[in-house]
Amino acid sequence: MRKEVRRNAVIFTVFALILLGFVYVIVTYIRYNTPVKLGGLAPNIQENTVSGQSFSLESLRGKPVLLNFFTPWCQPCIEETPDLIAFAKEYGNDIHVVMIDRGDGPVMVQQYVSQYHVPDSITVLLSPYDKWSSRYGVTGQPETFFITANGKVVSHLIGPLTESQMLSDAKAAGLH
Repeated sequence: MRKEVRRNAVIFTVFALILLGFVYVIVTYIRYNTPVKLGGLAPNIQENTVSGQSFSLESLRGKPVLLNFFTPWCQPCIEETPDLIAFAKEYGNDIHVVMIDRGDGPVMVQQYVSQYHVPDSITVLLSPYDKWSSRYGVTGQPETFFITANGKVVSHLIGPLTESQMLSDAKAAGLH
């Protein structure tokens, strides 16, 4: 009788541990693969800049953020670049402008930065495995998010933007 009780206790314990592990995996998967929604807190991007510096999106709290997903070979991204640069030059003291590459690697991104004269006032991030696109629901490029000073996503725009479109959404994110 004792052996049977002990065996049942072991079976129950093993089953409970397997169930807890399964629940943990499901919750983790959902947490990291469910895109942020408008009004939700922006996932904290942690990557390196094209110049090799560590970066954390949360470190930018206190000012709004324009977050632009791009690739160096994308024609609409290239067409949008002068407007991004002009916007950053005009409003860069009041809003952070961050570009994140979708996995093309440091050589291609550095060539893009050099060729199109992207200023240091724009933070350019590398994402070697494009791991942030799914967290933001990005399916193409360019795609731009405007994030408030306290980290809430207020807009997600698909396609190239003009400087005036950037300004309009930046104001909705809290740009003064």
